Amino acid sequence: MPRRKKLPSIPDYTGIPKDESKLIVQKSNPLKSLSETGMSLAEFKILDAYLSKIDSHDEEKRFVRFEKGELEKILGVSRILKDDLDARLEGLFRVVTIRDHHKDKGFTKIALFEKAEAKQDDDGLWQVDLACTPSAMEYIFNIDVMGYLPYMLKNIIELTSRYSYVLYLYLESRRKSKFSKSWTIPLDDLKANLRCTADTYKEYKRFNDMILKKCHKEINEKTNLRYSYEPIRGKGRKITAIRFTIETIADKMLTDQNLPDQITLEDISNTQLCKEDSNDVDYGGELANLLGDAALNNEFSPEKVRVIQDLVLKAVPSTNHLDLCNYLIEQVHKMNAYAPAKEKRFAYLCQMLQNDIK
Repeated sequence: MPRRKKLPSIPDYTGIPKDESKLIVQKSNPLKSLSETGMSLAEFKILDAYLSKIDSHDEEKRFVRFEKGELEKILGVSRILKDDLDARLEGLFRVVTIRDHHKDKGFTKIALFEKAEAKQDDDGLWQVDLACTPSAMEYIFNIDVMGYLPYMLKNIIELTSRYSYVLYLYLESRRKSKFSKSWTIPLDDLKANLRCTADTYKEYKRFNDMILKKCHKEINEKTNLRYSYEPIRGKGRKITAIRFTIETIADKMLTDQNLPDQITLEDISNTQLCKEDSNDVDYGGELANLLGDAALNNEFSPEKVRVIQDLVLKAVPSTNHLDLCNYLIEQVHKMNAYAPAKEKRFAYLCQMLQNDIK
């Protein structure tokens, strides 16, 4: 990505929604390798909140302002003491290692952020201005080429375990890939991903009791992801791998959205496209009907519906109706959250679909 000759000198704060239930994190694939570093859960949450509040296609808007009380809510505390906030922010300024498969073999070391300005009001609530470094912009903006993982900020806010956070991102990445919804990972690889390589976790029973069971309970209870897992035994009956299976995706927080002059997500979830007992579905016709019925006030003409229908079928090389439904729900939610004006919503949705096709 070409470097900017000059960075903006005056912060240009974005107008992204403040409600965390409407915020979507768009994390580039290289940034996912941060799970291999020593970053804490609090640091991951602040980074994700930052990523959810920028426009990843506009480098001018690298400055983000967390209004009073936002960070407290994101971190799950009623009040952050000054020293605690200082320590959590300082962790984001350390040099981290990023694995980038788009470059020659090796790794990159950068600092993610260059500035954090915190102000406290009389009630003890903090307002924080945060800006990433020019080096980090390569992995934060214009991420379509290197690929990225989108997920709801709400899904990680309530997590209290770093292990749950890392495992959630791993499972969510697999769920949104074109691979099977059931797969096997070597036990040693899973332990390495979760940074559980100490002797404490050598025996599977301890690893399962201390990590896997607790992560399974927390992820199933606090996110929209539902999964199961089972141990796989190799020679000598020793457990050598774990089989994960994605069971269902609970999109209640999406299907609860019913905003005026916007596509109603309940309509999407209730269509034939989303029903598991549907064997013979005309996907093109269903998508057209879905978009036509869901667009209020005739927002999308039949011609626009056909364009979107063709783009969706190209963006998702799958004949699985649940895959198509989940994908469309995500795209519609992003359009509802980020499209700047009603007259630009169609172009915005088409651009997102075209980016995924690329």
